[in-house]
Amino acid sequence: MNIMKKIIIGSIITAGILFAGSAQANYIAKGTEARLVKICEAIKSDSKIKLHIAIKESGISTKAISKGLVCNGYDPVTFAIVNKAQNTAKFMARKGGVDYEALLAKL
Repeated sequence: MNIMKKIIIGSIITAGILFAGSAQANYIAKGTEARLVKICEAIKSDSKIKLHIAIKESGISTKAISKGLVCNGYDPVTFAIVNKAQNTAKFMARKGGVDYEALLAKL
């Protein structure tokens, strides 16, 4: 009976740790989230000036944003293309080392 109790208690503790870890991995501070949303809005606006300001205010490098940001399920370049924002699409492609023409041909 002692072995069974240990297995059950061990399982409960392990499940608790796993759930706590996954909850922490998905947390983004409200301020950071607002700055990232502002970047997505700037990409959609097709204004390189608005995009530059939003990126500068975020404190995150342009390269990191072009590689890791997701706007409505798309990477920044694809998001710009889908929203007919060619200026910001070319800008983000250049900063992220993405072949704009090849990506455009795929869509």
